Formats: sequence, structure tokens, C-alpha cells
Amino acid sequence: MSTPRLSVIIPAYNHLEKVTRCLRLVRETTDPELTEVLVQDDSSTEYNGPLSLGPCCERTNYNLGFAGNCNQAAKRAKGEVLFFLNQDCYPTAAGWDATLLALFDSHGKVGVVGPTLLFPDGKVQSVGGLFDGAGQPFHEALGYGNPDWEPISKARKVSWVTGAALAVRRGLWNMLGGFDTAYGRGYFEDVSLCVRAQLEGYEVWHEPRVRLVHEVGSTGGSPSFAVNARLFKRQFVDTKIVEPDVPAIKVRFWA
Repeated sequence: MSTPRLSVIIPAYNHLEKVTRCLRLVRETTDPELTEVLVQDDSSTEYNGPLSLGPCCERTNYNLGFAGNCNQAAKRAKGEVLFFLNQDCYPTAAGWDATLLALFDSHGKVGVVGPTLLFPDGKVQSVGGLFDGAGQPFHEALGYGNPDWEPISKARKVSWVTGAALAVRRGLWNMLGGFDTAYGRGYFEDVSLCVRAQLEGYEVWHEPRVRLVHEVGSTGGSPSFAVNARLFKRQFVDTKIVEPDVPAIKVRFWA
């Protein structure tokens, strides 16, 4: 096998059936000459990843949380682009790996890319995000029934993309030191990465030709969400690094 250009990294924790489905469907819809698929088992309590999934899987010695687990996985990835994909996401059509890489190839300043994520019922879950009047990150077109709606149907710059499905140039990833582990168990490390990428002169894009399903739950249900929201606000909003994209208040994280 030639050296892959794209490394799909699935950060895994329990829910083996979802990890297995994600791994199988990613393999079925990508070119093995172009794309490698890795699983990083974050010390799951319900199974041992390498024993269940084989050599594509590495298991951490202890639970690192989302950011730390992704950072660990990236160390063994070979691709020039790293694509972090939640275990509860899955593709439905072949060839999306080539499409994703084509966007990076066509624009040298593209540093981070996110696909269209759909809820299982076909409604829009994420097409990239903006910052509201209080500097709070919000999803554009969340819950829209038509993912082909013209404003979100073409590749375009956005302010951030979700870590549920986030592709980043390896060189940029290394420059930034990966996800900021100050965000611990998860939430806002993805938005932080996107902001830091733009501070280095790179752009964040949404690629609508790549579509995946995401069985997302409530984003505000974890105590880490409120803690990390305050951390992000201190780092990037109070310091005026993040400026609003729209004047209206769209969510209620701290506004």
C-alpha cells in the first residue's frame, strides 16, 4: 500500500456497535490507496479495542478524554490530512475521501474542513458555524429540512466546524499542538482549534459534497459544557480575538 493521503481517526469510547459500524462504513466508502482508518480506544470499560477491532485500533493506558485521545491517535497517523470522526457518525456514499482532499488541494490556505452532518431523519445537524452577537458559536441552518438549500450547498468559508467530523492539515495540526487538552472531557476544543488556525492565517471551510449522518445527542448535557464555555469565552471572546459574525443572540451559553 502507498502512503495514504488521508487518515480517518475514530476516537472510541464504549458503544462497540457504533464504533464497528463507523469503521465498516468508512472502509466501504473510501479508497484504501488514498485513506487509512484508525480507531483510538480511550480505555473503554466495555471492551478492549485492539482485541475487538484488530491492528487498526490502539488503546490508551488510561482515559484521556476527547482532546487527549485524538492527540494520541494523531501521532501514529500517516496522512497529510487528519480527519477526526465521531464513533456515532457514518458515511452513506462512496468517494467522499477524494472529494474532501480535493478541497484542500484547490485552496492552499484551507486549513480545516467540515462536511455536512445530517441527523438520522435527514435534517441538517451541522454545515459549519458562526459566532453570534455575544461571540457564542452557533450552527448555521440547524434543523433545516433541506441540506440542498442554496446558501449551504456550495463550499464556503465558515468560522468554525464541529469536532464530530473535522479534517485538518497535518502541518497545521502539528503547528497548533493538536486539540487544547485544557478542554478536558470535551466541548469547545474544536472551536478553539478553528480560531487558532485562523490566527495562523489559515481558513476554515464547509464542504457540502461530503455528507455523513451523525446520531448526535444534546450538546449541553455535560457539566464540561458549561465549564468549557467559560474557558473559551475567557480565551477568545473577552480578549476580542473572536468577533461576532451576526448581531443577533443565537444561543444561550453565556449571553
